[in-house]
Amino acid sequence: MRKLAVVMALFALAGCENEVEGVHKQVAEHLHNPKTAKFGNVRIDTQGTICGQVRGKDDAGQYEPYRSYVAIKRDGQYEIIVDDSGNNLRIREMCGGADLQRRAEALAGQPAPQGWDVEVIQGANMGALSDMTARLIEKGIPSSVEYRNGKPVVLMGPFPTREEAEARKAEVMAKLGTDSVVIQHGAAR
Repeated sequence: MRKLAVVMALFALAGCENEVEGVHKQVAEHLHNPKTAKFGNVRIDTQGTICGQVRGKDDAGQYEPYRSYVAIKRDGQYEIIVDDSGNNLRIREMCGGADLQRRAEALAGQPAPQGWDVEVIQGANMGALSDMTARLIEKGIPSSVEYRNGKPVVLMGPFPTREEAEARKAEVMAKLGTDSVVIQHGAAR
């Protein structure tokens, strides 16, 4: 009986791998050169939704920045969404960070006398806190850790202008495939 359970578990894992491979082929079709697709931070929830980041090479042979994607499973089929703007709320609703993005959007029109932060989205894409901060340091990106409600939050900034914060956000996504949101420094979250 135990051998049967192990064999069934292996078949379940193999089926999951094949689904992820199939989804990755579909996601890669959104790139300039699908054969060069690289995937990072891939995670699957209990409903079969697949989240992660993807990048590929452009026509000049240079890697483009990472972009977030989600594959939403419904009736055995996947709806694929690839984020071209870096702020796709539907992807964040499925993969994490929607509440932070909504708060940032609600505050966007207000002044930021203390500047702007880039906040790494909590969740599976962040990984271990020490790993996240080490990857940032390795890429020459200074960051800090703040605790909110007993949970660590990785921040970059404050930056004097929103444009500088948006540039850092883009740099972190391009280099690490780490999703983040720009929000006023010191704003209640």
